This record gives sequence, structure tokens and C-alpha cells, in this order.
Amino acid sequence: MGKLKEEEILNLHGKIRHARDSKMSEKKVVSRSVAIALGIVAIIILVGLVGAIANYTSIISGKDNSIVTKDSQIQTLTSQKNQTQTWLDGNITYYNSQINSLNAQITDLENQIDSLKAPKLITVHLMSDDNRPWLGTPCLHVYGYVCNVGTNTAYNSKIHVVAYQSGSVVAIDTYIILGTRSGESWTSVDASPTYGGGALTGWTLTLEWTTS
Repeated sequence: MGKLKEEEILNLHGKIRHARDSKMSEKKVVSRSVAIALGIVAIIILVGLVGAIANYTSIISGKDNSIVTKDSQIQTLTSQKNQTQTWLDGNITYYNSQINSLNAQITDLENQIDSLKAPKLITVHLMSDDNRPWLGTPCLHVYGYVCNVGTNTAYNSKIHVVAYQSGSVVAIDTYIILGTRSGESWTSVDASPTYGGGALTGWTLTLEWTTS
């Protein structure tokens, strides 16, 4: 019985050792499988990360290229805009100068038209004689015609008569009133302003009028 018990004890120890070795072997196999699985997962994750990085890098590169292209387009459009603005400014300046020149010419023509239309009195065969009769008061006889060659009416029309005697003495300083003379019309003149003293040595006949 004693021997049998020892053999049983040895067998039991052997079984225990075998079971322990089997478990350790199983643990090693499991650990190795887990390590392999983790390695595969790590590789998959690494490949995914590399692919994602490559994809995002490609996307970013594409966007960078798009930004560069758009920047180039913007610079081109800005340059074209500046050139167009310069061209427009030059043309505006030129045409403003032309407009100012034409306005000056128009103003000049309007002034010429106004000048031509303005009332203007002229004498036509207007004569004057120092009339000293034997009997009666001496006078300066003024006769002839006065014409308004303008288109507009001449107002307050008159002839300013100034006559001198010896020594530059003023013998006559008076007006022959012609009144209102319409445009392109004429009127006859026959007046004899009187004076006293010696004979006249000279005289002037000056036409005067107003535009209103």
C-alpha cells in the first residue's frame, strides 16, 4: 500500500506538472496570437493613417493649387481693372477737355450772336451846318438819318451834340432825342440846337443808346 500511494502521488504530481505545462503552453499560444492580432490591427491602423494622411495631403495640395490659381486670376483681373481704369481716366480727361473747348466755342459763338443781335445805331448821310442868319438866332443844323442795324431794340436813343467856339468855349452841349428805335429800322433827323456868340469852330455828334 505504501508503494502504491507513492506511485499515485508521483502520478498525481506528473499530471499536475503536465496540466501546468499545458496551461503555460496555451497561455504562450494565446499570448502569441494576441500579439499577432495586435500587430495586424496596428498595421491596419498604420496603413489607414498613412492612407488618410496621403489623402488629406492630396486634398490640401489641391486646395493650395486652387488658391494659387485663384490668386493668379485675381492678380490678372486686378491688373486688367487697373489698366481699364487708367484707360477710362485718360479718355474722361480727354473728352472733358474737348467738352470744355466746345463749351468755350459755343460761348464765343453765343457772344458773337448776341453782339450781332445787339442794338447798334449808325448815321446815314447825317450832315451838320453852322447856320448863322443875318437876322435870327444862330444854330447848328443837324439833318440826315440814323439806323439801328442790330436785331434788338435800342432804347433811350439820342445824339449828343457838343459844339465849340474860339478858345475851346463850349457853345452847345445838348441832346437830340430819338427815343426807342426797334431793330433793323431807321429814322430821319432834322434838328437845330441854337447858341449865342461867335461862329462855331467845331462840333461832335455822338450816338448813344441803351439795351433796355
